[in-house]
Amino acid sequence: INESALENLSLVVNLTKHIRTKSASDETDEDGSDFGSFFPQFLWVVRDFSLQLVDEKGADISSKTYLENALREIRGFSEKVQSKNRVR
Repeated sequence: INESALENLSLVVNLTKHIRTKSASDETDEDGSDFGSFFPQFLWVVRDFSLQLVDEKGADISSKTYLENALREIRGFSEKVQSKNRVR
């Protein structure tokens, strides 16, 4: 999982906010339960044998810790930092 993959996933998530299974004139709110009948299940499989699971200091870490670090919010106020944090 890298920055590009997270940005692509963010794009998909943001697109789903605009998907409707009922007409706009229908008074009921959508909860997303009907999406399964229109779209396939989403499955993201990651397999990387060359990835070295180490922290900033070079110590070995678990795959769970690596993912948590990758998804951790970055401090800062620049547009690039804000863009990365929106994905998370």
